[in-house]
Amino acid sequence: MSAHLEPRPPETPRERLIEATITEIERHGLSQLTVRAVAAAADMNIAAVNYHFRSKQALVAAALEASILHMLEDTDAILARLPEAPEAVLGELLGYYLEGCLRFPRISKAHLHDGFVADDYSGFFPQRFAPVLERLRVALCAVRPALGSELAARRVIAALSAVFFPAFFAPLFQCLGALDTPLRRSEYALELARQALAPADAAGAGGARRPARARRRK
Repeated sequence: MSAHLEPRPPETPRERLIEATITEIERHGLSQLTVRAVAAAADMNIAAVNYHFRSKQALVAAALEASILHMLEDTDAILARLPEAPEAVLGELLGYYLEGCLRFPRISKAHLHDGFVADDYSGFFPQRFAPVLERLRVALCAVRPALGSELAARRVIAALSAVFFPAFFAPLFQCLGALDTPLRRSEYALELARQALAPADAAGAGGARRPARARRRK
């Protein structure tokens, strides 16, 4: 996998505070985050947090935005290679999302906190990830023109749902043991990519089956 799950090293005091916030959210969850803990993790004082961000809300917003921009950069780099080897590259992208959510579950869930808690999808992540969904739909149409826009959109929804649901609720599926190693997760992501890119008339490809013709009575 060419994308990098590790965050970039911080260079400025502001970046150190952002990185510390991401780390603290992942360690303890968004609901347990405190400015004091962030300042200590960054080896700075609370006054520095107030100077750079003015409020805890602004600090959290900056941290979540930074982590999403990291993911979007990697997404762009992967999608740029999609025409070269559609199945392998789409599998790499789906695997990247799966591994990222499993490795950083609390920061991943924090991005959708307002959506889960308040049914509010106006935040940075929903707004910035929506164009990725559209790019994936267009990419599927380019690789498989026969899919059409609607079926390609359903394929995108199915593939990403199959990635994010077991990632966000990993303990629920742990008893199955199907995604408990990197190799199995990689194979799973590639399987999802094959399903998404299957021809429109393939059985079980995600499209509606044609109704069977009634037999004529003799």
